[in-house]
Amino acid sequence: MKTVTMFVAGLGLALASSAQAGALFSVLDNQNLFGSTYSIGLYRVGGDLAPNGPRLEPEGMVYHNGVLYVSGDASATSTPAESNGFLAAYPLGNLGSTPTAIGQFSSAGRAFGPEGITVNTRGAGFGSFSTVQPNIIAVDSAGGTVGRVLTVFNTATTTVQDTQSNFANTDDVAYVPGASAVDDRLAIIDGASVPPSIKYYSTASTPAVLPGGFNLVNQAKGLVFLPQAEAALFTPLATTDVLLVGVSPDFVGDTNKLLMYGLDGTLIASASLPAGTGAGLIGNIEALAYDPVSKQLFIGDETGANSQIAVLTIPAPSAAGLLGLGMLAMGRRRR
Repeated sequence: MKTVTMFVAGLGLALASSAQAGALFSVLDNQNLFGSTYSIGLYRVGGDLAPNGPRLEPEGMVYHNGVLYVSGDASATSTPAESNGFLAAYPLGNLGSTPTAIGQFSSAGRAFGPEGITVNTRGAGFGSFSTVQPNIIAVDSAGGTVGRVLTVFNTATTTVQDTQSNFANTDDVAYVPGASAVDDRLAIIDGASVPPSIKYYSTASTPAVLPGGFNLVNQAKGLVFLPQAEAALFTPLATTDVLLVGVSPDFVGDTNKLLMYGLDGTLIASASLPAGTGAGLIGNIEALAYDPVSKQLFIGDETGANSQIAVLTIPAPSAAGLLGLGMLAMGRRRR
């Protein structure tokens, strides 16, 4: 079993300063995920979009081109009030900084809150784009103002370009690249089916359902695609491309889970994280995102006052390796 140390921006800041951006709220030590031990940093992000929300409760996340995008629900009248469909953008995934509020997800004059977001990186097909700033493909569930929709949001113009309805109870979405554009897919969690399921859709201008979907476990909410090379950093059992699925507790006393599936639905590996509200706990996993450069996995928790994003890094130097690097740096400074 290897031990993985996590590095996060803002580590030297006071842990008690949880109400403002720039503070690491808490750390989960010695968390066993897929056979490796991690320390996981928790950032409270509820107030990061004030005054637009004022609360950011992560429902959807995607990392693209050096930016972590986070979406929240649409309600401005709930207690506590939520982000009302604004999209938060954290440069370099730096949760120790104040994000940019990018536009507002709206359709026919009504705001809605994406349950899941993703980016088509192909440059062709549904939601593709030709500029540096991406389009965001988003899904909203039946509980939203608009509900049960698949949308494309242009971050450059901060407008919704396309809204399509007649989808299932869409809890999350992930872009799954294929060998070529015709093989690309959108994986969508259908929360209305019993049990919940993955349904695949084409990336045609009007996405159509494809064969190959599979059942999930109850309370499956978060979703991110990992190519085999990245998945293998978590576990050697990953010998193929995977979908990493976040699962919220089924009942009080249960745990949050991370489940790794092959694209054909084969369960490859599972892991648990403690559930609950308060310092050092994760209420409900609602969103997942991954940065292949920094090797950081972001885990969104939208539980009201506990609104936070957990960050773990894989892999990282061992303690012995860090000591050696530190001594080397000291030696260089003495010259």
